[in-house]
Amino acid sequence: MTFHAGLVTAVGAEHVEQLDERRWRVAPGSAAEVAEVIRCAGEHRAAVHAFGAGSRSPIGPARGDTPAPIATDLRDRVVIATRRLDQVLQLDETSLLVHAQAGLTGLELERILQPRGLSIGDYPPVVLTSSLGGIIAVRTPGKSSARHGFFEDAVVGVSAVLADGRSVHTRIAPRRATGPDLARALMGSEGTIGFITSAVLRIHQKPEARLVGAYILPSMDAAISAVYLALREEAAPSGLRIYDRAEAALHFGPRDVALPVGHVLLCAATAGPTDLAACDRDLIQSAVLAEGGSTTDTELADLWWRRLHAGEPTPGPVPSLQVMATPSKLRAVYHAVIERCAALGAEARAHISRFDADGAVMFFTITGGPAELAAGDRSSLGTKAGGLAPETVVVAERAAEQAGAWLLGARQVKLDTYLAALRDALDPHRIMNPGTLA
Repeated sequence: MTFHAGLVTAVGAEHVEQLDERRWRVAPGSAAEVAEVIRCAGEHRAAVHAFGAGSRSPIGPARGDTPAPIATDLRDRVVIATRRLDQVLQLDETSLLVHAQAGLTGLELERILQPRGLSIGDYPPVVLTSSLGGIIAVRTPGKSSARHGFFEDAVVGVSAVLADGRSVHTRIAPRRATGPDLARALMGSEGTIGFITSAVLRIHQKPEARLVGAYILPSMDAAISAVYLALREEAAPSGLRIYDRAEAALHFGPRDVALPVGHVLLCAATAGPTDLAACDRDLIQSAVLAEGGSTTDTELADLWWRRLHAGEPTPGPVPSLQVMATPSKLRAVYHAVIERCAALGAEARAHISRFDADGAVMFFTITGGPAELAAGDRSSLGTKAGGLAPETVVVAERAAEQAGAWLLGARQVKLDTYLAALRDALDPHRIMNPGTLA
């Protein structure tokens, strides 16, 4: 049986799309069909790639685009689209658990839960636009909430298909009754360990109250200190964002938020039972006052929250540079990028959000800069610029990394030897998303 014929047998001709001579896209309607597709791919030594609801494909530039071939690997390929795996399989409102298929997006699941007074949690909406399988399997940065922790912490069980077509289901049981957590090997594996077909997630009661506040602090350093003072006091905000002076002027207008030179704006939201939300708000306000800050117009925080969660447009271009840093490195990274850009004659402004105990994400927008860099700056670029980003931005990346930041999406590589051994055991022919986490 040819590879194409095997795919048709697995999912039906109407769900098989031939992209070119050696590549197909299929849309299975069940975990069993996913297993049949992967089993067929294994028999033909064809590569397997996942394609969910997010903005990128493992072998293509964007959603809806035809995936681009990988020049060095000429074998047959199958892209498994998860759009038909979009059902909630079980909702346990007593245990606050939901079992959902991998193709359902976070936002779609949230819409299903809301009429029942339930919620996934206060995660960034941009993360929830992806499919659940993508959120879990892909190393999407910023998948965290100061209130609910990392998205992976909400995953209590995973079902997946391995390279030989076998299905695995990590057991849903109290943690005291389980051994090694095999689901952790699948999370963040980019589809190289197995193809996730569904997950059981811990969910939450919809908050009774949501409170917001806006604060002015004398410096970025003081604002970061206030945030982590509040978090150390066990405040659990549903959202936090720090804007430096230039960024605040762009987002809110210079007349609406006239910050003195060097000052920054902090917007915060808390949620939960009314008393608890008020307590968290008071902890944040107390930390702000301890760092020399003061309260300001709450409407600024209302506007920030509406833009974040209600779809109101946010002014300004897409940030030029996004990096992660631990709490102790955030201040140094911010100043390193701002000062390096200024030395090049460019202007950088920033906001910081997605705070948790491990750190935060910094978003820099860089404008201006010289048409050509000095030889010393150019020599540090290596080949990474490659026309993909202005040279000034690449120099800013280097400054951030030297100050202790990680570029968004970067990963630790020290465990690659162990990852390779695991892949050798589970996928000796490297059919599962080859070229990823290589």
